[in-house]
Amino acid sequence: MPRLSHTLDLSPADRDDLARTVSAVYEVLRRARFDGTGELLLPGERERERLRRRAEDLGLVLSGEERRERERANRERLADVPGPDPAEAPESDTERELRARDLADDAALNEAVPSLTLLDGEHLAPGSRYLLTEVDAEGRPVLDQGGEGWLGTDLTVTAWDETGVCSVDFAMRGDVAPGGSDIPPATRGNVVHDHARETLVISADLSFPVQSALARWGSNLLTARVSARLDLRAWFSAASGAAADPPLTLEVEHRLVRGRAVAVPAPAPYGRWSVTGELDVRGRGLSRPLVAAAAWALLRSIRRAEGTSVAEHAAAFERDWDETVRALPDLPGFLHEVAGSVAAAEPGGRD
Repeated sequence: MPRLSHTLDLSPADRDDLARTVSAVYEVLRRARFDGTGELLLPGERERERLRRRAEDLGLVLSGEERRERERANRERLADVPGPDPAEAPESDTERELRARDLADDAALNEAVPSLTLLDGEHLAPGSRYLLTEVDAEGRPVLDQGGEGWLGTDLTVTAWDETGVCSVDFAMRGDVAPGGSDIPPATRGNVVHDHARETLVISADLSFPVQSALARWGSNLLTARVSARLDLRAWFSAASGAAADPPLTLEVEHRLVRGRAVAVPAPAPYGRWSVTGELDVRGRGLSRPLVAAAAWALLRSIRRAEGTSVAEHAAAFERDWDETVRALPDLPGFLHEVAGSVAAAEPGGRD
């Protein structure tokens, strides 16, 4: 069975900076306030603009020039897509139309703002429920396409102890109104952060909204279980050269396929990290030969691709990582500013 493997050369992240950043994130969450209708109160426009410029200075978000450059690159990629085939049926989607739709969705997401509503309970108390959406300037969910697609994520706090375990269940809904749809969530799962043990675990059950003669709605052929786990103690232990279990793992379980990805750091010259990632995909039961052939073909196509190579993607990731690490010492202070701005927010977004 082919196995994908790649090694990244990364700047080391300071453990104390990470711990301070995690504490600052909790401070932002703790100091959030909601109005009488349950809507999250946001700072006024001038304060949001100040925070945005501060985030740009720290390299945490794209600057206006960088956003315009990305939009220009997207337009160029769209221009490179071949036009419609004259022999193609008029009512069918062309590759160009699909690409244009994807780029339009990306643009909408880039301009969207998060909207958080407290539906029930006290803020951060176990049992409290929220609705998280991405909305446009008019407050409409950005991926609402005539009732299709993701419209929001229900969040339920199941445990909240900032010195111990914080746990939140999530479910992606297909209807923006609470209780407005009988369709079960396409994705549901939970996030568990153990502050004392320095672990983060994300688990999710995915349902694919595709039916065929072989798989009807509700079939286990259309479901998969995904879990990811990060152990910071094991990460820094491995990064120092000590033996440790893989500190970062991603596992996918399906009736026909099982996949496992791991990332393990090791000390590198000049104090850097050498992080090796491996992906292993295996078929289950009678599907093994089919999955082996598909994985072999995928591996060869990746190695022979004429577009952006794996090495180029890895180099881009390394650059982004290094920029984030450089900003990490200042990130807790920035998040403290955000917490103060959120706590001082007034109804109507007044400055």
